[in-house]
Amino acid sequence: MAEPLFVYGSLMSGMENGGMLSRFPRRPAELPGRLYRVPAGYPMLVPDPDGAPVRGELVTLPHAGILQVLDLFEGVGQGLYRRLMLEARVDGAAQLAWVYAQDPGTVAERRYAPLKVHDWRLVGPRAAP
Repeated sequence: MAEPLFVYGSLMSGMENGGMLSRFPRRPAELPGRLYRVPAGYPMLVPDPDGAPVRGELVTLPHAGILQVLDLFEGVGQGLYRRLMLEARVDGAAQLAWVYAQDPGTVAERRYAPLKVHDWRLVGPRAAP
């Protein structure tokens, strides 16, 4: 069964880890929230239904097993990210999708830096050519 995944950081096409998901279909998407930069230099999304649209991509994964691998990559077991099912917007329509994000309390406690942009591609490192 296909699993939709909203990506907004290093897993987007053209970004440093985008190759991990490059063989899967993807479309531009948005999810409301706020972006933060963690000390290691990657983004963290705090979902907020009243927040600005964070730009990313909706990746269609062929099966849930890939999410288990991504859980390891994203540090879900260590509490770095949480995998949540949230509503993204794709082509103007609502679409439930998995997303790696964090709650506002954890972000505040860890003192992650808020970003003024809503698209990580404007500030994040890109993949090597």
